[in-house]
Amino acid sequence: MIKFFRKIRQDLLRDNKIGDYLKYAVGEIVLVVIGILIALSINNWNESRKNDLEQALLVKNIIEDLRLDFIHINKSSEQVSNQMNLIDDLISKIFDEKKKINYDSIGLIRFSSDFRPISQRNHSESVSTLEDDFVRELIQDYFLKEDQVTDIFIEYVDIVHNKIRPYLSNVGMHNLRSLYNQDSSNKKLEVPLNPIILEEQLAKVAFQQLLYERKLKTNSFKKLLNEIKIKNQELVKSLSLIID
Repeated sequence: MIKFFRKIRQDLLRDNKIGDYLKYAVGEIVLVVIGILIALSINNWNESRKNDLEQALLVKNIIEDLRLDFIHINKSSEQVSNQMNLIDDLISKIFDEKKKINYDSIGLIRFSSDFRPISQRNHSESVSTLEDDFVRELIQDYFLKEDQVTDIFIEYVDIVHNKIRPYLSNVGMHNLRSLYNQDSSNKKLEVPLNPIILEEQLAKVAFQQLLYERKLKTNSFKKLLNEIKIKNQELVKSLSLIID
């Protein structure tokens, strides 16, 4: 092809057709420019398609992690609800001595649920590279909501681990026998906390104050868990529609 064009130029010069030669030269330049532009367009299209596929894959991975997060959030929400039921029963017992307590569940007072979502941990940096402003802001808004839950989660864990548990230990409420099964003739297990000491402590102002704070923090955590569950489902739905 190059030899063909070169022969044309040589024939035009040999025949002294300068005008035709200049027209041909301009036409050849135009063809070269058009070729370069087409090549650039194809390259840009390939790069854009590659980028779109990478971003779609990123969104799919985020959706998968969000679904895993939902399972764990839902589990934590159920656990926190059980904790709240026990706390409410203990507080009711303070005002009504006839109130019956399910001692099989009293260990929940020293138990904390978990909140460690993986979606933000795995994708917080990569989300910032998303070119779609709507999708990027949608995910980042969800991550901000996660941060709010994390903040109250830290306070909730603090009251359980750094206040409730030390107090229970100091008053001798932990029941060592609960760590071991009783003899085979009695299938019932020991409860983790001593019910007698527990009821004695219900009359103590210091313990009442701990229950007060435990209820507030647990209730706040439960409320935010329910909110993030809804946000999670909404985000998964929105992202799924976008990539379909």
